[in-house]
Amino acid sequence: MRHKPLISVTPHDERFTSGTVTSINQSVIDHHSTMAARTLKIMFLGAPGAGKGTYASRIAPMLRIPTISTGDLVRHEIKTRSPLGERIQEFNNSGALVPDQIILDMMETRLAQDDAQRGFILDGFPRNVPQADAFQQVAALDLVVNIDLPQWILTDKISGRRVCTKCGSGYNVAFINQGEYHMPPLLPKVEGVCDSCGSASLVQRPDDSPETVKQRLEVYNRETAPLIDFYTKLGNLKTFEVKKGLADLDKLVDLINRELDV
Repeated sequence: MRHKPLISVTPHDERFTSGTVTSINQSVIDHHSTMAARTLKIMFLGAPGAGKGTYASRIAPMLRIPTISTGDLVRHEIKTRSPLGERIQEFNNSGALVPDQIILDMMETRLAQDDAQRGFILDGFPRNVPQADAFQQVAALDLVVNIDLPQWILTDKISGRRVCTKCGSGYNVAFINQGEYHMPPLLPKVEGVCDSCGSASLVQRPDDSPETVKQRLEVYNRETAPLIDFYTKLGNLKTFEVKKGLADLDKLVDLINRELDV
């Protein structure tokens, strides 16, 4: 017998439209917590600007699992000036890519932490087929969601991103309204002030500048897009077409409920 949906959102709820979704099917969450042998191993795949982090940050709390972003992990290591962070910074300074093995080791260490034992949502990892192939030996993913958007929207959304330098919360000043695509900006309640921590430190990351957007998308198409075929062959990939940004969240939740069948 099919269980009730694992997670649920209420469309048009004020909490939903404000970007803070809190509706949870508690009975099913409790049921899931008793399934000791079951974890939810999910990956959000998509080009820069597709909304992977935005969707993951809202869905992961419903599932009581963490969002794990390699970008966040790398920035943390660099910011804290750890030995690993210093090695990564050396690669960045030289213009070289960080070796796959360093990323894999960092990810495996993160997955060993207590909060990831019930599962996780990966954002930005794996980045290429060799990483994905190696990661299969660590954790076979239950579901890969390919978040799909046209390139012109990706360009606008990347350039519109703003990040709080204090707590990492993300916003977006881009307004997309053309044809079937309608994506209002994701703004803080007070202009220039982070909703989460109150800091007036919302900035555009250097790698989100218009000058770097084209290059980042070229790298994605060359290095990461082949993962679509990789996971399609494994049978665990589903494509999700975004039309309305956060307003599509309930549809994404429905897809996860349907595909995981818990």
